[in-house]
Amino acid sequence: MLPSLANRGTRSMPKGLIFVLVIIALIIVYAIARVISYNRLSEQQWDQVDKSKLKEWEDEDDWD
Repeated sequence: MLPSLANRGTRSMPKGLIFVLVIIALIIVYAIARVISYNRLSEQQWDQVDKSKLKEWEDEDDWD
């Protein structure tokens, strides 16, 4: 008898592989969320800086 054509090429991924891919996706989403959070915190802290006390450099040269 011939193998069924309906089941041909429909292998499912192992459950362990799906679990690992989900964990990797969660880690990537978490890392992106932390970077965005730190960026917002940095911008907030920069807005609170007294910019009048920042040193101005007199020797700024154009490198062009």
